[in-house]
Amino acid sequence: MKELIDRYGVDGFWIDGELWAVEPCYCKKCKTAWTLKTGYEEPPFKKSDDLWPVWWTFTLESFNEYVTRYCDAIHAYKPGILVCSNWLQTFSNPGEPKVPTDWISGDNIWAHGVDGSRCEARFLSTRKKHWDIILWNFTKVGGMSDPTRPWFAKPVEMLKQEAAIILSFGGSVQIYENPQTAGKVLRNGRLIDWRLQRLKEVGHFIKERQSLSQDSETIPQIAILNSENHIRTTTRGKNLQWSVDLDPVRGATFALLEKHYGVDILDEWALFPRLGEFPMIVVPEREGLSRKMVRALRNYVKNGGRLLISGSESFLAFGGEFLGVESGKIEEKKTYYVPTRRETAPFYSEQWRLTRPTTAKTIVFLNESGLIEDYKTIFPAFTVNKVGKGAVGYIPFAIFRSFQHNRNPLQREFIGEIAHELTSDFPITIEAPACVDAVLRHKTGKQVIHFINRGTGLPTSGGTVAVDEIAPVGPLTVKVKCAKKPIDIHLAFEDRKIDFTYEKGLLTITVDGVHIHSALVISG
Repeated sequence: MKELIDRYGVDGFWIDGELWAVEPCYCKKCKTAWTLKTGYEEPPFKKSDDLWPVWWTFTLESFNEYVTRYCDAIHAYKPGILVCSNWLQTFSNPGEPKVPTDWISGDNIWAHGVDGSRCEARFLSTRKKHWDIILWNFTKVGGMSDPTRPWFAKPVEMLKQEAAIILSFGGSVQIYENPQTAGKVLRNGRLIDWRLQRLKEVGHFIKERQSLSQDSETIPQIAILNSENHIRTTTRGKNLQWSVDLDPVRGATFALLEKHYGVDILDEWALFPRLGEFPMIVVPEREGLSRKMVRALRNYVKNGGRLLISGSESFLAFGGEFLGVESGKIEEKKTYYVPTRRETAPFYSEQWRLTRPTTAKTIVFLNESGLIEDYKTIFPAFTVNKVGKGAVGYIPFAIFRSFQHNRNPLQREFIGEIAHELTSDFPITIEAPACVDAVLRHKTGKQVIHFINRGTGLPTSGGTVAVDEIAPVGPLTVKVKCAKKPIDIHLAFEDRKIDFTYEKGLLTITVDGVHIHSALVISG
C-alpha cells in the first residue's frame, strides 16, 4: 500500500476479501492469543459447543485489530489517504464503528439487490460515517461460476431502482463495471460504448437527486433493533458475515415497509442515545440483548414508548410481568393460523410459547386450523400490555422469520394490523401499493417523502434476475398532521399529477402514481 501511494499517487484503498472471507483460524498464533485473551486452553471445534459464540467473537475482534493496524499505519504514513474495508460496519456487522476506516462500503449482490439495499441503507445511515453501496453493472442467473449462464449488462431501469433506495437515505452510489466478451473478463481497461451510455443515463438519474437527498435526516417512526450483543452471543456459524442470522430483522423491515411505515434499523450502540426519538421500536426475535438494552427498553415503554417484541425466547429476557403474560407449554416445529380482519394467515415457527394473559389484553388468538370458528385455541397470538405511559406488544413466536422465509401477503396483513394497534396516531400515514417503499426524511426545513417503486414488468419466475419495463403504480395517498397549511407542496424527480387538501390540521395529498423514484416535498 505504501508503494502504491509513493509510486502511483493512489489516494484511497477499498480493500476486498475482508469480513466476508474470514473464518476462525486454528494456527498456533491464534490459539495462543485465544488462551491469553479468554483463559481457555483450547478453542472449540464444533459449532454446537457452548464456547462457539465466544470463539466467533474472538475471531471478529481479531479481524478488527488487523484492520485497525493497517488503517493506523497508512494514516500515519500519509495523512489524508482514505481506507475502507469491504462490508465492515455494515448491516451484518453491527456495533460501535470503532475501527478507524474513513468510510463504509460494500458491493451489493449482483442479483436481487433491491432487498439488500433496503436493509443496508436503513442501517448505514445511522453509522455517523460517510457511506456508499456499490452496484454491479452486470448480473446473471445462479452462482458466479456457472458457464452455462453468462453475465449480462443490467437494464438501466434496474440500476435506477437499486440506486434510488440508497439515494433516498442520503448515501452515495458506486457502480462496478467489469465487462466480459467471449466468456472472458476484459482486463485491459477497455470502455464499451453502449454500456457507458447506460451508465451515463444512470449517472444523470443520481445527480438529479443529490441536492435533495444528500445530508438529509430521518423522520423517526419505527426503529428495528439489530442487536450486536445478540449476534455476538448467539452466532453458530463460521463466517464473520454470512453466518450472521439477520432473517428476523429483514422480515420485520420488509413487512413494515410494505405497509408503508418509515423504518430505520439501529443497533444497540446507535439506539441508546436516540430511544426517545422513535414512537415505536421493534425487537424481532433478538433474544440475546444486553441487560443494559433490556433495562433501557423497559424505561422507554414506561415513559410513553411503544415496543413490539417477538419470539418465544424473548419472554426470558423481558419477563412475564413486563409483558403481562405468564408462560405455559413450549411447542416446537409447528404451524398455527392467525386470523386477520378478513382471512387467516398460516405461520410456521421452530418454537411457540403458549401464554396466558395476566395484565395484558389479548388482541387475537392462535388457531389450529384456517377454520377459525372450529379450531380456536385459548392461547394468544398477540397481546398488548400497558406499562406506565406506554405499551408493549408481545408475539410469542418467530413471526418475522416466517415472513422473511415466505413473504406471504396474508402474513403481511396480520403484521400490519399488529403495527396499527400500536401506531394508529403517527403524524404521517401513507396508503399505496405494497410494492412502493416510503422513506421519510427532512432537510433544511422541508419534509421529504420518497416513493420507490420496487415493481417489475416481468412475470414472476425463480430464474428472473433482470428488472426492466417497470410500470408506474398508484395512486398514493399521504396524510400529514400539521398546525398550519404548508407554504409549498410539490413532487420532485417525476412529472406526475398531485392534488391536496388542508382541513383542520390535516394535509391530505394524492399522487396519481410513481414510476421508479419520486419525492414529495412539503415546505413551511
